[in-house]
Amino acid sequence: MTNDPATIKVNEKLTLYRRERSKRWQARLLLESGEWHRFSTKTTDLAAAKDFALRQLYTADFRKKNNLPESTRKLRRVAMFTRDRMQEELDAGGGKVVFVDYIAALNRYIIPYFGNMDVAAITVKDLQEFDKWRTDKLGRQASHSTINTHNSALNRVFDEAMLRNWITHAIRPTLLNKGVKTRSRGSFSKEEYEFIYRRMPTWYKKTTNKKTAETRKVLRNYILFLTNTGARHGTEALGLKWKNISWIDQNDTQYLGIYVSGKTGGRNLIARDQTKDYLDRQRAMNPDLVDMTFDEVIAAKVDDWVFKTPSGAKADLFNLSRNFRSFLETHNMLESSDGQSRTLYSWRSYYATMDLGRGISTHVLSRQMGNSTAMLDKFYSKLSPQMNAEVHSGRANRKTKAESKPAKDIGNSTVADKAFKMLFAGTLSEKALLAAVGVGQSGYAATEHLTMLALDAHAESKLSEDGLMRVLNG
Repeated sequence: MTNDPATIKVNEKLTLYRRERSKRWQARLLLESGEWHRFSTKTTDLAAAKDFALRQLYTADFRKKNNLPESTRKLRRVAMFTRDRMQEELDAGGGKVVFVDYIAALNRYIIPYFGNMDVAAITVKDLQEFDKWRTDKLGRQASHSTINTHNSALNRVFDEAMLRNWITHAIRPTLLNKGVKTRSRGSFSKEEYEFIYRRMPTWYKKTTNKKTAETRKVLRNYILFLTNTGARHGTEALGLKWKNISWIDQNDTQYLGIYVSGKTGGRNLIARDQTKDYLDRQRAMNPDLVDMTFDEVIAAKVDDWVFKTPSGAKADLFNLSRNFRSFLETHNMLESSDGQSRTLYSWRSYYATMDLGRGISTHVLSRQMGNSTAMLDKFYSKLSPQMNAEVHSGRANRKTKAESKPAKDIGNSTVADKAFKMLFAGTLSEKALLAAVGVGQSGYAATEHLTMLALDAHAESKLSEDGLMRVLNG
């Protein structure tokens, strides 16, 4: 090979060569690690090319003796190796769920800012400048949790660089977290929830874009799923598949069990009864499952995403968040009464608040939500006296004794559930439905569940506005 006039062996470590169709000399340098470092001398003159390459050789030896990496790479390239490694683990069914967040941090923040810097040349000052840039990009100072995610992602990049001998421990920068102390996210009141619930069925009609309209149809069910399960937005909810849903029998009663996997690992939770209706609406939206019943899908353990659009695509996290923000902006609801920003994650706070208001302990709630009791106490215990005023005053117990006997159960549902299902199926008239749920009878009062059933029916043009008002007002 050394007889080839296009290849010149300078010494045991250094070789010059020219590529086909190029007159400029290239060089390959054998590092102590055994890796070949290739670079262009940027000249067609052999003597100048040799001089340039030898300087690189001596520089590499100097860097090695002084505990510096023999060669380095742009952070963009190292980050891509890091990102691909995590994605491969996720695709293989392994890895950590939090890898999704790390990949997003690399794509949206770390690569755009550090991408063109040498990974071995990043200093503490660069990290401080990055923090300022991130603050401007977010429009606020990042929280501790956000910075921890970014730091973890960046540390994985440095780990990759060290593995490939592109950085040494001696020059690896230490990452700090001076973010804003985490606070509970802005939540919603019950009245605001009902306002959103009533307007979501027609939100998709406010756009002419097909993809946006389909996302909004999913968004309606997605919000109702979050508010009735306490599952985490994103990692847990969007990672849900039909095979993760099952009926659980306890004391001759069926409950809807859901297995979710998130940042704290996998756990089983129990969904509120009406969740079945929202999931069934999602099933009917899936072109591959439209001819199956809800129970058939559950029994078959279908290995498909729950939250898919009518076009058959998995709902996108960014699109769901963007459309929800658009809804909040349209109705001037972006911030809660205490000035905190609201996102889809706020529904988790709403779920916790409602359950604590029902007198459920933080210990029981922690098992459902996958949080520690300390975390729940930190964010919500200060609200407990106000939320449980009826319990603390003793009125709740007196009220329970005075209440009329609850509606008779029919299998896994109430009389109202059965009546509305028959209404949707066309086997029960509106007049008969009103009689079945007790409208006009002594002591009748519309419960939250009954109100939701009636609103659903009205949104689907199965119940007239007059019928809706009679259900709501008696």
